Amino acid sequence: MRIGFVAEPYEEHGASGMGYFIRELLIAFLKEKRGHEFVVYASRPMHKKFVPGTYRTVRIPQSFVAKLWWFFRMKKDVDVLLFVVPFLPLILPRGIHPIVICQELANLKFPPEHISEKALAFVRDRILMPTCFARAGKIVAASEATKEDIVRFYGIPRENIVVVPDGFQDLAPFASTAPSIDEVRKPYFFFAGKVKSRKNVHGIVSAFIRFKKRTGTDCKLLIAGSGSGSYYEHIQQDLENNGLLGEVYFLGYVTSPHLYALYKNALACVYPSLNEGFGMPILEAMSLGTPVITSTISSLPEVAGGAALLVDPYDMEDISRAMEKLYSDPALRADLIQKGLARAKMFSWTKAADAYIGLLSLL
Repeated sequence: MRIGFVAEPYEEHGASGMGYFIRELLIAFLKEKRGHEFVVYASRPMHKKFVPGTYRTVRIPQSFVAKLWWFFRMKKDVDVLLFVVPFLPLILPRGIHPIVICQELANLKFPPEHISEKALAFVRDRILMPTCFARAGKIVAASEATKEDIVRFYGIPRENIVVVPDGFQDLAPFASTAPSIDEVRKPYFFFAGKVKSRKNVHGIVSAFIRFKKRTGTDCKLLIAGSGSGSYYEHIQQDLENNGLLGEVYFLGYVTSPHLYALYKNALACVYPSLNEGFGMPILEAMSLGTPVITSTISSLPEVAGGAALLVDPYDMEDISRAMEKLYSDPALRADLIQKGLARAKMFSWTKAADAYIGLLSLL
């Protein structure tokens, strides 16, 4: 079978979010190819150093409209074409089976605030996406939660949607180059992700403030994510008002070795996000023997699978009490560590690629 893969967005340096997902899934595909031919479509140059394997690359235009026109006129040189929404080749040559990959539909739950972003979101989510889903040969969702969102927002029959869980970043190979964590910052709770409202970072900080006031411990909170804008400023103001500016560290972007060290030395990973399509960070933490606090909603309880403390992400007291439990109860930490290590072994990019190729073989 000739398999086409649209690598948009494609990133090689500091890839995160969708760029990381696309790169890792593509690498796993090429390892598990089972005799299939691969054609990779990307608007940026691809280097074999980052994506090793045997495949043909085809450069496509960078602009959205030009991409649509390019795929409309493309030759039928693949049997199936996989692409990740919101990239949308709406019209393809006859005989090519489109496979739509959907990680999440966060914009429909948390609409953008600015007028220009609202207009773009309306065209994408209300006009293009329904057409894309309706024309798909199959839709692949990263979780049951995402599958239900697709059914809810677009009315797609459940039998047209297949769930294939993501893998996660294996940080263990970075152990030998990982830096030490400053002892002044220990013990600490840890969060990795973008500092924005959907990730509930202000909620984590508010819960941490309650935890500190109630327990009086020397515990810190470390956040591996950059902050800017009014959301970040409100967090800083909250910390200043409570005299805790020096107890919370915003580290910005961190390298993989540094991320390994931050997870490995943390009391717990605190990840009570308001919405996730999957939830890779909680598996990264579990795989390194770090207990996890995460949400009762979205895909997170599904991915955690009973190996984490679940909290209501809208209840700061609930998050705060979970922090206290893990700080004061070594037996609970040890139990969650063992459960987390076992849970993380159930997910990998190899298993994800295996499931995708199994699905394609049924077409």
